[in-house]
Amino acid sequence: MNKLEQLEKRRLELLSRPRSKEEIEESLELDKEIELERAIEYEEMKPELEKIGININSIWDLVNTKKLYPAAIDTLIKYLLKVKHDRNLEGFARALTVKEAKGKASIALISIYESIPKEKEDLRWAIGNAIATTMTNTDIPWLFVAVQDSSSGRSRGQLIRAVATVKTEEAENILIKLLDDNKAILPAIQSLGKIKSKKAKDKLLSLTGSTNRDVNQEALKAIKKIEN
Repeated sequence: MNKLEQLEKRRLELLSRPRSKEEIEESLELDKEIELERAIEYEEMKPELEKIGININSIWDLVNTKKLYPAAIDTLIKYLLKVKHDRNLEGFARALTVKEAKGKASIALISIYESIPKEKEDLRWAIGNAIATTMTNTDIPWLFVAVQDSSSGRSRGQLIRAVATVKTEEAENILIKLLDDNKAILPAIQSLGKIKSKKAKDKLLSLTGSTNRDVNQEALKAIKKIEN
């Protein structure tokens, strides 16, 4: 067991039971130490960013900053393809979920998305969100295939919403088809409402009788948008 694994194990132990004040303080310190340990994986990136005036301790410093960092995008893409730890992959994906990465990062992000086991839905969702932000027209064929892969489950959420930005009949038909996919139905309904799909109205009306409260409410909202 390496140092990072030991730190993460101790953190899980603390989270699994009621904690004293001392243990809460230990947990907070562990969080910092764990993040610094994870950052070792991309330690070589830091001097590259320093050369362009960007100083970070971890990738999450970029995720949480309000400053723009267009000059860092190429470097982030390079190291995205090198990191392996799930938390680092998520951090790099979120750092690339910016308009400055549009047209640059989607190829690398798609490669990472496809390499991650499908049971890691939260991580794939974060990467899918980055793809949706950075994709261009050349990525649309991939997008249409990816959102229809039911084995990807809920990780497709933001990718499905990205389909709504593709103003074609094929995109509309795919969204309507996804209404039959229980793990895609909510973003599909929301997307059809966004594009005011009259073609989907009858199907959406049938969903207002759903026993699933979320489906029922989102279908009603979508119909209201279509009718207005």
